[in-house]
Amino acid sequence: MEFENLLDPSFDAAFAARPSLPWWPWVGSKFSTSSVRTMVVGESVYNWGEGFDTRYKQTDGLRETHRRHALNYRRDSPYVRNIERAIYRASKPSEKQKRALWSTVAYHNLVLQPLMSIKKRPTYAQYLNGWHEFFELSHLMAVDQAIVYGLEPKKVDALVEAIRLRGASFKQSRLPAKVGRTRPRLVTIADDGRALKLLLIRHPSAFFSWRQWAPVIREHLPLQLAVADEAAVVTA
Repeated sequence: MEFENLLDPSFDAAFAARPSLPWWPWVGSKFSTSSVRTMVVGESVYNWGEGFDTRYKQTDGLRETHRRHALNYRRDSPYVRNIERAIYRASKPSEKQKRALWSTVAYHNLVLQPLMSIKKRPTYAQYLNGWHEFFELSHLMAVDQAIVYGLEPKKVDALVEAIRLRGASFKQSRLPAKVGRTRPRLVTIADDGRALKLLLIRHPSAFFSWRQWAPVIREHLPLQLAVADEAAVVTA
């Protein structure tokens, strides 16, 4: 199956040793050999009812969700399709390009508990706990950079607190140019002799202009994809 061919299970034993990690990240098959290891950090999952509890009691719950949304290349799930458009600067990236992206990066959700409905927002404590786990994962997986979905103030505040509690040094900057009504943030962290760069962007699930975000991502968090870009269909 293509899903299995695109997944790298080499970190699974380390994930299994972390009881604080309820479900395991998606790790693309080319992630470990990439010259720049990149993680895409989503936000949360919602309890959509029948079948959810069963799936998310398993450690591969997030991976199965990723398979259904990201790796079903024709499914119109904005949170994956829009980030593909921004990365490739194309309205219709090809299946080959989508496959190249998700085989190159890791994907993880910051919030480690399912939310009961789309109207619920994560708490500060949930964000803080999520950042603690993210830093452990980034160290374990030797992540170099991450695209982080969402610019909610309490998410950013929890990030800063988590960095300080970790005893790491960091530099935070709000990039000068606004994208729509939001201003991206770039956070560079020096932790235990390693450098980690985070680019926080608007959540791509809604009101996300991939054309405006594309140059921001290209400039501040370029990706070394598993295959070179190919021509894609771009519309005005």
